Amino acid sequence: MIKAIKNRILLKKDEQPDKIGLIYVPKLEGQHAPPYSGIILSVGPDIEDPDYEEGLRVIFHDLAGTEFEVNGEKIFSIRDTDVTAIIFDKISKPTETK
Repeated sequence: MIKAIKNRILLKKDEQPDKIGLIYVPKLEGQHAPPYSGIILSVGPDIEDPDYEEGLRVIFHDLAGTEFEVNGEKIFSIRDTDVTAIIFDKISKPTETK
């Protein structure tokens, strides 16, 4: 088990595809890199935003964070300010009653 501290978010980074169909996807870095995404594993106690919770997918920029390995699993650590978007899989809309 691993737990984030301070203003850190630990996540499992999504793999970037090498190929889509028959087309090879170039690995870009810096300004032209695609955004990276991952699933939140742990949220540090100093993060005040209640939207950050375990299991959500977030998008962050390519220069953010540090990658390390724990028990054979790659973990990525970023600051809460490195997150650019949260992807909510289910969008709940209020239902109208007639």
